[in-house]
Amino acid sequence: MQNFGVYSKLAWRLACRNLVRHYVKSILSVVIGMLTIVLLVIYAGNIAGTRSQIQALPKAMEVTGTVCNLNGSQDTGLAIKEKTIDGIIASEEVKDRVFSVQLRAGFGEFTVEEWEGNLSYFAAGINDMAAVAGLKEDEIQFWDQAGESVFASHESSCIMDAGIMQERGLALGDEITLTFFYYRYGDVMSTGHEIFIDPLIAGKKYRIVGAMDISEYLGSFVRPDMLLPFENVRDIFHEQGIDFTADAASFVVKDPFRLNECKEDMHDIGLLSIARDAEYRYDGNALTIKDEQFINAAENLRETMAILTGMLPFVIVIIVFVGYLCSYLLIQGRKGEYATMRSVGTEWGYCFCVLFLEHMLLEILACAMVSLPVLLTGGVSGTVLLLADTVFLLSFLAGSAAALWSFHSLSVMEVLVCE
Repeated sequence: MQNFGVYSKLAWRLACRNLVRHYVKSILSVVIGMLTIVLLVIYAGNIAGTRSQIQALPKAMEVTGTVCNLNGSQDTGLAIKEKTIDGIIASEEVKDRVFSVQLRAGFGEFTVEEWEGNLSYFAAGINDMAAVAGLKEDEIQFWDQAGESVFASHESSCIMDAGIMQERGLALGDEITLTFFYYRYGDVMSTGHEIFIDPLIAGKKYRIVGAMDISEYLGSFVRPDMLLPFENVRDIFHEQGIDFTADAASFVVKDPFRLNECKEDMHDIGLLSIARDAEYRYDGNALTIKDEQFINAAENLRETMAILTGMLPFVIVIIVFVGYLCSYLLIQGRKGEYATMRSVGTEWGYCFCVLFLEHMLLEILACAMVSLPVLLTGGVSGTVLLLADTVFLLSFLAGSAAALWSFHSLSVMEVLVCE
């Protein structure tokens, strides 16, 4: 063990002395190593960048699903069964669910016979502001502690158009009485023309918890005069013993890379693929998913990733060859030095270790001269540098070792005679 320590120290001293003696070759070897590492860092950076793009793709390019009728011509003003709504809510493959149900409304309590002249307003039960196209957060003034969470509640609260409130002398916090009618699609709805307006509930008390002023309504249905919590409207249907149907439903696919699982989940709850030649109906029983852009982008990135990773074996072979060629050319003028060491009794293994140590120190220096500045400037992540440096050192030194091994077949006497 003691002899090993002595030999190790001596090998380090000889290697360092030889690097200084052959400083021109040492500098050339470091420069070649630096150039190789720079190219390898660029290559590793492309792999890491492509992987990051793939991971960030779901956030950068959301995949949305929208319930529509069977021929895909309509995605609002539908009759979406409650079973379908419950299925979307229960699905673990989707997020950011948006539902709405359209109603007709009037102030006060009145009978079916008195609807004319009283049923003057449009109401919408929603679970999220996104259900009202064009409505911005700053266009709603909430009362007291109320906020957007009211849309997801079961409370008897409403957001009312600011103009209507001013017209009727209402203020935030006031309690009002409303009567609602709902849209029912008749037995001949297959013709696409039969829509009935039936009574839902009369004299329902609501608290005004917000005033809205929509500057630019972008929806395809009539602009709503008041907004109600979606679940509150559902509760009313249940209380009245009326089958609930939603007007519109949409969602965001939670993980677009599990798109097939999401489609299978939606199929299980009864949503069909669009059939363009199907008869026009109001039934919301089909699903359209906007996934073309995501699929194209994902396929392109995966193809790029496959090409880059597929090149890795060739990159390693090239670096091994560069290491071999560089080391082979640099040691050609040192045959006499090697022969002298062998002639004085130095073992072949020790000579190999000294020469290999020289090359290892030079390539470690090359790694440091490239990696440290890049790491300090934050140009490339530490993981990319570690990958590039590891591949370089293992491959380059493997080539160097192969070149140095060629000394093993040298005839010491022939070299000494020639020298």
